[in-house]
Amino acid sequence: MARRRPFERRLRRALLLFSVLPSLLLVGLGAYAVSRAVRLSDAGGAWERAGASGGELIRRAERSGDPELARAAARHRGELEASITNARRWDYLLSRSVALIPLAGLLIGGVLAVLSLRASRGMGRRLSHPVEELAGWARMVGRRESLPENDGAAAADEFAVLRRAFRRMAAELEASREAELEAERARTWVGMARRVAHELKNPLTPMRFALHTLRRTTPERADAREALEVLEAESARLEELARTFAQLGRMPDGPPSEVDVREMLDYLLRTHLPPQVEHDLRAPDALPAVLGHHDALSRAFANLLLNAGEVVAQAGGGSVAVEVREADGAVEVRVLDDGPGIAPEHVARVWEPDFTTKTRGTGLGLALVRQTVQAHGGRVWARNRPEGGAEFGVALPASAAVPEEALSG
Repeated sequence: MARRRPFERRLRRALLLFSVLPSLLLVGLGAYAVSRAVRLSDAGGAWERAGASGGELIRRAERSGDPELARAAARHRGELEASITNARRWDYLLSRSVALIPLAGLLIGGVLAVLSLRASRGMGRRLSHPVEELAGWARMVGRRESLPENDGAAAADEFAVLRRAFRRMAAELEASREAELEAERARTWVGMARRVAHELKNPLTPMRFALHTLRRTTPERADAREALEVLEAESARLEELARTFAQLGRMPDGPPSEVDVREMLDYLLRTHLPPQVEHDLRAPDALPAVLGHHDALSRAFANLLLNAGEVVAQAGGGSVAVEVREADGAVEVRVLDDGPGIAPEHVARVWEPDFTTKTRGTGLGLALVRQTVQAHGGRVWARNRPEGGAEFGVALPASAAVPEEALSG
């Protein structure tokens, strides 16, 4: 036998209390009222007194010598005697039933108590089980465990509504936890990137001066010039890396302005893709502008196009297509490539700042894209295309949908 839970016991006691006590009180008051009314009613005595006075009247009528009056008195005597007999019987029954009324009240009260007990048991179980189930769900949410799938949420009662609301709350809480964790990771990376950029810039300046001096003073030997070119190329790469680190988590200075996304993408496609990679821009002529920082958005889209072009070039050729459309008050940009696509285990991680599949990559390119788009009130996504290749998407609020103060940090 299952142990009764404390909440169910308390609920059953409360239901039993509120059902049995009023019923017993009403039954007791009813029994008392009936017994009191029986005692107060004196029907037998009244008929006895009416019989005594009526008998005297009948005797006098019989002695009057009037035959008609005597016959009427005889009929009245018969009726009076029958009524007195019935009154005596009724009085006898009432006198005996007065003692049975309390017993009947106790019997009815007992029946009501049993019915109340059974009803409170069923109601207590039906009411306590969903409440204790939700309490268990709260503990599971606190432990960050998954909620059970089959919970009868298809029903239309109040507890089903509570279950659905609880599931929505748990999902929103998990989403807020993930968002907070992602924001904390981003803050950590921003702080680290800025410190790294600062540490890289300090030695880069004297290195550039030293390289300039070496170029003027180094003999015209092939091996010396080759070593100098390697130093210049690597120092330039370090300088670009420092700039990339410094850009993470920071919007350009100055107020935002309206940006023509179609014109920007057309320019980037012509200037940022390798010659062997074909490109195509599909965008409507009447496309709303977006409010933002031109340079930051240009770097973000350039990163997407450079990644797509590099993937297609490494695959031996292909094309990069950019589709732009307006949907639900936002400008959506989809960058489509003919490359091998994204490995399934990498789809959820491509936007992380510490993730890269390139041998010489920093892992910050797509992280900068996401950070820039989110700073403009937009969203990003990445997925594989059914026909092959990958799709990287950006959705930005059209025109003045983003407050200027939201783009200043």
